[in-house]
Amino acid sequence: MKDKGIKIKDTIMQHIINNKKEYCLVAMLFIIGIFLGVLFVNNIQEPQKVEIESYFNNFINKMKETEKIETQTLLHTSIIQNVLVASIIWFFGTTVIRNSSSIWNSDV
Repeated sequence: MKDKGIKIKDTIMQHIINNKKEYCLVAMLFIIGIFLGVLFVNNIQEPQKVEIESYFNNFINKMKETEKIETQTLLHTSIIQNVLVASIIWFFGTTVIRNSSSIWNSDV
């Protein structure tokens, strides 16, 4: 069992080493996003700041008041919503109209 864990760890490390440019890019984008988010939140007007604070406070209070979260129902709802969104994205991805002007203007 321990050998399998070491093999998985080695595979993950090898993947990170092989794709270090992509990991660095994603990490930089993540850090830039956090930085810009902090800048925007620090520079918003007072009414918007109050609205954000009340949103987070309401969310935290609801989480504290919830005694038991029904994980099966939550999982079922999440799967249904994500399958619906994935289906819509797939449908619109398959209906992309390509630039076919070169086909119509060709001398056959």
